[in-house]
Amino acid sequence: MFKIFVKNLKLYGYHGVREHEKKEGQYFLFNIEIIIKDSGYTRRDDLENTLSYSDVIREVKKINKSKDFDLLETFTQVLANRIMEMSGLVKKVMVRIEKPSPPIDEELDTVGVEYMLIRDDLKSRDVKDLKFKGDSNPRQNNTLDPSHINIEKLDTGNIKEVYLSLGSNAGDRKANLKKALELLDSNPDINIDIISSLYETEPMYVKDQKSFYNLTAKASIESSMGPFELLGSIKRIEYDLGRKKGGTRYGPRSIDIDILYFGDEKIESEILEIPHPKIGERKFVLLPLSEIAPDIKISGRDIKAYIKEKDLSGKVELISPFDI
Repeated sequence: MFKIFVKNLKLYGYHGVREHEKKEGQYFLFNIEIIIKDSGYTRRDDLENTLSYSDVIREVKKINKSKDFDLLETFTQVLANRIMEMSGLVKKVMVRIEKPSPPIDEELDTVGVEYMLIRDDLKSRDVKDLKFKGDSNPRQNNTLDPSHINIEKLDTGNIKEVYLSLGSNAGDRKANLKKALELLDSNPDINIDIISSLYETEPMYVKDQKSFYNLTAKASIESSMGPFELLGSIKRIEYDLGRKKGGTRYGPRSIDIDILYFGDEKIESEILEIPHPKIGERKFVLLPLSEIAPDIKISGRDIKAYIKEKDLSGKVELISPFDI
């Protein structure tokens, strides 16, 4: 097992039951420890096989800024659940929040609350109502039961519609795509619902290589799997199908799987952006996507109208229907 930790992150917030705490605010110290599975880092020395502490810090800052809590007990639970949802590699999370200048007339350094969450414990709990959205009035009093706090996109009870783009131009291209879809569908948290036709496309960014086979797929995710956990599963599939780190960017690859959309998530991080930022320029994505999701809008336009208006370059030729 490995431990990722964030030590003494100092942020200004407006949490507490007293009126001056909510109006004037104060500094809080955040200490977080995350136990993750041993993914064999000596064999896979890349970021996809762990949880980025910069992404964890970003989530802490986001929640601290967007919502005020009466109880630190509630805040620690919210943070722990959010971090657990970020990756399936996470086995245990410990969150400690301290007040360095508590409203207490005593000689002491800090007061605070510590909360521990173990993934196995989630099996006996119902966390489907845990989602988070920032309030329009950030100074609103929020004395809430943790089981009813809104944590953004953590809704484990809802089915999430996910759109993926898959491509291959090394080895048996068709077999690679078929195997990748089978591995995705074999995951108990992922159901492949619709697969587009198979298209042959000329390389877009690095021209001197074999043409690609491309398709898109719509999947449904019905569990607590979040976008970062899905990304981890995708990277493992790519690795298992022969894609190794260190090759030419946009060069030949046995398999490439991109997350285009994950419900209505909007994410900007070092390792993941959703919606995928290059959808609008990729004809090899737009054509198969328009086949299975004709109602999707690109830059405010219906996808088929967008394709027609943009008149994107690059040969994209329909090959045949595709299934697994």
